[in-house]
Amino acid sequence: MRELEFFHYHSGASIWHRHDPRLKLLELSLWSIMALASSPEVMGVIALILIVLLGISGTRISRMRKPLVFWAIMAFTIILTAGSSGGTGSADRLVIGSCSLPFNPEGLARGALRAARLLTVLMAGQLLSATTDPSDLAAALRKILFFLPSSWSSSLATAISLTLAFIPRILDEAAIIRDAAFSRGLGSRRSPLRRMVSLGLPMAEATLRRADLTTEALLSRCYSENPTLPELRIKIRDLLLSLGVIVPPSVLMMCISCK
Repeated sequence: MRELEFFHYHSGASIWHRHDPRLKLLELSLWSIMALASSPEVMGVIALILIVLLGISGTRISRMRKPLVFWAIMAFTIILTAGSSGGTGSADRLVIGSCSLPFNPEGLARGALRAARLLTVLMAGQLLSATTDPSDLAAALRKILFFLPSSWSSSLATAISLTLAFIPRILDEAAIIRDAAFSRGLGSRRSPLRRMVSLGLPMAEATLRRADLTTEALLSRCYSENPTLPELRIKIRDLLLSLGVIVPPSVLMMCISCK
C-alpha cells in the first residue's frame, strides 16, 4: 500500500508527538482563529511555527508532493478568481510592461491572502493528524466534552476519531484504484465523465467495504461507548511548549490591534 503523509498518523517520539492532545486541540483552534481573522503578519508567524513543528515531528515534504500540488492549484484558482472579480476599468487592471491583464491588483492581493490563510489552517490540521493517535484524540475529546451527557460525548469523540482514522484509508484506496485504472488504460479516456465513472464506482465500493471492515473490527473487539481511556496528564513541559507556540502570535496580534 502506498504511504502518503497528508492527514496520516505516523508514530514517533518527537516532543510534539508526546505533547498532550487536549492542548493540541486548543492550539489548533487558536491558530485557526488567528490565521483566519488576524493580520498577515500574525498569520506569517503562525505559518512559520507550523513549518518548524512539522519539521520537528519528522514530516517529509517529499511524500506530500501530490497533495501540495493539489492545494497549490486550488490556491492559484482562489487568487485568479478574486483578481478577476474586481473592477473592469482600465485603471483597475494589472499592467505588466505593455500588457494589460484582466485582473485587479487589489483583488489578486486579497485572493493571495485568502489562499495563504487556507493553507495555514491546512498545515495546522496536518500537524494534528500526523502526530496524534486517534485513540488519544478520542480520549482528549471525551475529557474536553465532560459537560455533555456521557453517551453524547462518547459518540461524538468516537465519530471524530474514526473520521480522522478513516480519511487516510480512503486516500490510500483512491491511489490504489487510480493506479490500477491507469495500468489497464482506463485513465487515458478523454471524456471526464467516463473517467469519473470508471474511477468513482470502484472508489465508492472500496469505501463501503472499508466501512464494513471497520465496523466488524470494532464489534469483534467488543467495542463499547465507554472504553478504558488512555491516561492523560498535562505536564510542565506541555504547558511550556503550549505557551511557546501560542504567546508569540497572540502578543503580535495584540500589538498590531493597539496601534
